[in-house]
Amino acid sequence: MKGWQVGSLGAVAFAGFCGWYITSPWVTLYGIQVAAERHDVDAMIGYVDFDALRADLKDQLHAASARQPRRESSLPPGWSVPDRAATQVEAMDRQIDALVTPETARAMLGRTGASAPGFSGSVGDPGALARDVVVDRETLGRFVARGRNASPGIGLVFTAHGLGWRLSGIRLSPEMTERGTRSLFGH
Repeated sequence: MKGWQVGSLGAVAFAGFCGWYITSPWVTLYGIQVAAERHDVDAMIGYVDFDALRADLKDQLHAASARQPRRESSLPPGWSVPDRAATQVEAMDRQIDALVTPETARAMLGRTGASAPGFSGSVGDPGALARDVVVDRETLGRFVARGRNASPGIGLVFTAHGLGWRLSGIRLSPEMTERGTRSLFGH
């Protein structure tokens, strides 16, 4: 192979990578929009990495719990009871494990299978998606989608899976997690 052929092949590969890097998050978000408008629950579930999503929610809960002040024990020295906060976090972990599943998503979204009866075949304008959503790249394999007018720190975290993307986290603002753990732990 001649030098110009290798260079041309490299340029084409680089252009393809750049095209994927720029457009693939938008293709994923548009696919989610189309699935939602068609009420195609299975397609929407296909865009979610439930294991990573559960882990992300637990990590945020644990971090917020660790920032909460602990109460002093009124027990005599040498006596102990299970730590209330740790017990509550374990209970929340079990609830997250039980609720963040494909089955629960199907039940919450109300149906399974392909398009809803009577779907006209028309979906929302992809331009509206670009006007309403901001995509912030964090790394080559991770981006955060957030509403253009959303509070800072809130968004949907997507990670690369093959050449596509899956929802792997929900970024909550520190104020939201602090407020939730205060109500959970009574502090």
